[in-house]
Amino acid sequence: MTTWQTFLFAISLGLGAGITPGPLSSLVIQESLRSGWKSGACVALAPPVADILVVGLVLAVLHQLPPASFSVLSLIGGCYVCFLGWETLRTLAPMGSEAGGAGSVLLSFRKGLLVNLLNPHPYIFWLTVGGPLVTDKARHDMWLPIMAFLLGFYGCLVGSKVLIAVLVHGGRTRLQGRGYRIALRLSGISLLLFGLLLIWDGVSALVS
Repeated sequence: MTTWQTFLFAISLGLGAGITPGPLSSLVIQESLRSGWKSGACVALAPPVADILVVGLVLAVLHQLPPASFSVLSLIGGCYVCFLGWETLRTLAPMGSEAGGAGSVLLSFRKGLLVNLLNPHPYIFWLTVGGPLVTDKARHDMWLPIMAFLLGFYGCLVGSKVLIAVLVHGGRTRLQGRGYRIALRLSGISLLLFGLLLIWDGVSALVS
């Protein structure tokens, strides 16, 4: 692939990952509802930071590990996502009570980091798609396509999730009382469902 083809490929991957429903998207919505768009945006910034460790593990270790390692990771990640969903359903904070604080923003980023690190999908992506592509380009000293791939992928991944946070925050200001509680409950339920899905994937892989 040429540099432009690699860039367009990365954009399609980043947009797909950014707008597809999943644990991280649900967490972006949850934090935007509870603490404002800055907290949601901090969750969206987690993938590039977490993937520094993910890529290192993939390139150095994961290809030598048994497939069961992904199953265990899925189980742990599913349990953590379920915990976040349960926490949301159990503690429905009044709108604006957690907004604006630096501690809240940092906590949101840490939640996003953990969700990303405990989700097997980034590892599988870098093991099957990102890793081989970057390794092949690096082998031929094609650094411009590598930069195009990383810029296109993470720019669209993070950008789309930040946009979701901003849109949710805009709707959040119009939600009052019962409507706000319903929106937050739906966010918590979606986290629970995605957590259970990760657990199911892990158990299915272990018993198959």
